[in-house]
This record gives sequence, C-alpha cells and structure tokens, in this order.
Amino acid sequence: MQAAKMSGSVESGNEFDRPSLKSGFSIDSHDFNLLKELERKVMWLSAWMIHEANHLRPDRDGLKVGGHQASCASVVTLMTALYFHVLRPMDRVAVKPHASPVFHAIQYLLGRQEKENIAHFRGFGGAQSYPSRTKDEDDVDISTGSVGLGGALTLFASLAQDYIRLHGLGPSEREEGRMVALFGDAELDEGNVFEALFEGWKHDVRNVWWVIDYNRQSLDSVVTDPVFHRLDGLFRSMDWNVQTIKYGQLLQSAAKRPGGDALISWIDSCPNQLYSALTF
Repeated sequence: MQAAKMSGSVESGNEFDRPSLKSGFSIDSHDFNLLKELERKVMWLSAWMIHEANHLRPDRDGLKVGGHQASCASVVTLMTALYFHVLRPMDRVAVKPHASPVFHAIQYLLGRQEKENIAHFRGFGGAQSYPSRTKDEDDVDISTGSVGLGGALTLFASLAQDYIRLHGLGPSEREEGRMVALFGDAELDEGNVFEALFEGWKHDVRNVWWVIDYNRQSLDSVVTDPVFHRLDGLFRSMDWNVQTIKYGQLLQSAAKRPGGDALISWIDSCPNQLYSALTF
C-alpha cells in the first residue's frame, strides 16, 4: 500500500520485552491485496462522508461543515492496516481527532456503525466530528476531542494495566493489551504530551505505540520545520524505540526512474511553508 505522506512511529517497552513494530507481523499476497481493496473503500467512504456533510445535505445557513479531508487521507493506509491486520481484541487505540471520518468508515465496514450515522456526520445525532465514547455508537476506545490527549491517555492506560497486573487485581491469565495513539504532528504543540513522556520514562512504561502522522499541516499554521528533526532524538532520550516510515510505493517507484534521486532530494529539503503552498 502507498504510505500517505510521512509517518514516524515510536514504541516503548522494557528491553527484555520490547518487540519492534516489524516483529510478529507478516502478510501474504492475498491478504495484502485484500488490504489494498479495503484501503480504497475506507478512503472513498471517508471522502463521501465529508462531501455529504458539506455539499449534499440540506443546509439552511450556508456555513461550511468541514471534516479535515487531508488529515484523513494521510492516515487511511495506516489505519486500514492497523484495524484490519494488526490489532488484537485486548489492544486499545486513541485515534487523532481529525481522522474521525476514517475511523467511522472502518467501523462501518466492520459492522459497528450505521449508514444513517455516517450520512449525518457532523450533524445532529450523527457520527461525531471527533471520536467520542459517550456520543458515538461505534466502538470508540478513547475520546480524543481535545487534541494531544490521546498520547497521555494511552501511556497512563499502559501504566495502569501494569499496576493492576503486578498487584494481582485482575485475572492473571489475561493477555496484556497494546495501547496505541495516532497523533497529528501539530498535536505535539500540546504540553501534556511531553509531561506524559517524562512520566512514562520515570515509570518505565511499555506496551505503548505512538504513531505521529507527519503531514506538515496544522489547522492554525504550517508545522515548523525544525520540529521533525527534534522528534527522533526526543523519543530516544526517553528510551523509546523509534521507527521512521517514509515514502510509499509511488515515490519508491519514482525514485528508480531517471531524475528520481533529485526528486527525493527536493522533497527532503523542501521547507514546510513552500510544500504547503504548492499543495494548497
């Protein structure tokens, strides 16, 4: 599948029990092709939801409804693989707020969301703008209406899981779940993210995956260039394993053509402000 923009992912855990993101996951060609078809359906459904809300649904006041289509497109591949191939029943996920149409589309395909709800996305009684445990009918693990909270909630959920296990407060045979947070890169402007990181380091947190969707865009501005160059070292300083996922199949194919090296070099060095202007 084609990677959407650039995503950096980080995982935390003790050295004696710290699987990498690649360990334990393999896929045959049949499943891979199936995921590609599911990816197309998820992309179409999420785009349809936003188009329906903004252009097809009766509108009395003419105001834009919104829906963050770019923020959705940049995580469709990742979330398709996560929900249809990687997650286990005991795992929990905090989905970045602006990817809620993708989440609702996936839940619809899994039979956990009604067509009427997604047709009324961002409308009264419909699927929520941001995943909500109290207002959505689909299977929301963690409410993420306030940006930046998904990371802290998954990190402390992992610490709580360890506390319960170590103190014998739960079934000993219950398999541990992985706590996964999908971040938008601009969410790293939130101070609670770094407070949580430091608390996790102090208490040797494990079984946590944070995936940072580095798509260079923010609702309020363009993401500052130096931010990305700091992320790797920041997480490594807190004893996290860091994996960088960059360039999808289309760009990898383009890189092999004449002039491909120059294209990749330009993308790598392009300032975020210029990149944003060219893709506007």
